[in-house]
Amino acid sequence: MSQLKNTYYIGAGWGNKMYTLRQNILFERSDGYVSESDTYVKNLSTDYDEAYAKAVKYAKESNVKLEASLIGDLDPIERKTKKELEKYAVEFQAEIDDFLKDNPVLAQYFETYGNVDYEDKEVRGGIGYAFFDIKDKLYTYGKLSNKQVDFAIRLVEDFVTRKENTKKWAEEKANAEPVPVTDERIQFTGEVIKTTFKDYVLPNGMQTSSQKCTVKDDRGFVVWGGDVGEKGDRVTFMATVTVSDKDPKFGFFKRPTKIQQI
Repeated sequence: MSQLKNTYYIGAGWGNKMYTLRQNILFERSDGYVSESDTYVKNLSTDYDEAYAKAVKYAKESNVKLEASLIGDLDPIERKTKKELEKYAVEFQAEIDDFLKDNPVLAQYFETYGNVDYEDKEVRGGIGYAFFDIKDKLYTYGKLSNKQVDFAIRLVEDFVTRKENTKKWAEEKANAEPVPVTDERIQFTGEVIKTTFKDYVLPNGMQTSSQKCTVKDDRGFVVWGGDVGEKGDRVTFMATVTVSDKDPKFGFFKRPTKIQQI
């Protein structure tokens, strides 16, 4: 890739309110095509003579050529009085209040979770930082789209559900029996709570995969092993089991037989 042109020029910024310095680069790509990059560099001034003087100085410091710029006069910047700004602030807050009245669930979630301390990683990370970004957008623009509202509500509801499940699972685990310690094949009866596929390579080099199941036994402990059903199935089967070294209430079953859905 080779650079064909690199110049600065003076343009009118967004809304035609401010003279700005822009950079234009032409370069030839490896495939022979010419591409162009035109980017904003910095604000200069609302006065053209001052803007030009700054552009000349900056171009010299950057060792970039400044091209002639043919632009007209800027549109005047309308500055609001203090009274007008105060009126706008009141009207804008009323717009936000009306939006929240129309979306009471979101309003409650913003009230409960929207002002948590920035260092509260459990809540901010648990709900998801997008929730707080959506709240900031409301107070920036005065309203949100239906998709933003639905997404923010779902983030909180998922967070609450996970917290409730975590508490429930902790209580269940505390009351669960440990995985039996035995070399014998024993019976397991419970619910398939998760399924995954594990990839592996056969001795002949062929790649294959098989479904693995996590089963919560009626005695409370959890075991992981071969395919005994689909998520949500209640099953019973015979298998050997090895207790985990890290958790006496978790184990690994092998060679399941006599598998039945119940």
